[in-house]
Amino acid sequence: MEQNVQKLIDWLEAQEHPTLVIKKQELDDLDTVHFNLDTVDYRNAEDVLDEYLGSALILRGTGNTLNADGELVPLPQPNYEIAVSGLKLNTVAEDNVELETDRAKYSLALS
Repeated sequence: MEQNVQKLIDWLEAQEHPTLVIKKQELDDLDTVHFNLDTVDYRNAEDVLDEYLGSALILRGTGNTLNADGELVPLPQPNYEIAVSGLKLNTVAEDNVELETDRAKYSLALS
């Protein structure tokens, strides 16, 4: 497992069942998710049969996303995935983390 991935896991696990505000910027799309984190798992791309599924952090818990009308809507599954290919940690502070992957930019902040 890459060092930056382990640093991110360590930061997430150091929080005690936090509520995170996750902002994901992918191309011109910005998604905001409010997520109650229970546990963190790591999926290694080498351990899955589906070629589409790459290595990722699986945040387990419950959450809501803001829809186009500004309303909170529950996530369809009890997890949130962050693909970690090309992961770069830009900022690691006590109450937030900013990172980039090959696919998107993320901001994770304690709520």
